Amino acid sequence: MTESGEQHGLINTLANSVPDNGFKHFDPKWKKEAEKMKAEDHKMVKARYINKRGNHERLDKPYCRWAGDPIRIYHLIPGYTYDLPMGFVNEINSKKGVSRSDRVDEDGRIATKDTLTEAIHELVPVSF
Repeated sequence: MTESGEQHGLINTLANSVPDNGFKHFDPKWKKEAEKMKAEDHKMVKARYINKRGNHERLDKPYCRWAGDPIRIYHLIPGYTYDLPMGFVNEINSKKGVSRSDRVDEDGRIATKDTLTEAIHELVPVSF
């Protein structure tokens, strides 16, 4: 909690109705690779949250990557350091912003153009 009483970090955990099947339908080669990826995603790391829009912005995000994992709800405040799963950190850091421009051509049709911009949210490693 912050001094003003704002709860942040992992604020809630919900049960997942999808059971963990242990990758039983995977080819043995891919099963081993998936288990390795799952273990890497579950590894807890320390990361500091940065929001490019400023310290007044927040990030509220649910996270559940694998079948059977609980659904974790995070509320992050810029400047604070959190213990987070590596999969969550990778997910946040891989997101880019999108800028959309709707232009009208000479025939009156809307020509939408999306371009990737700098990411708004970033998790900086403190201890990985």
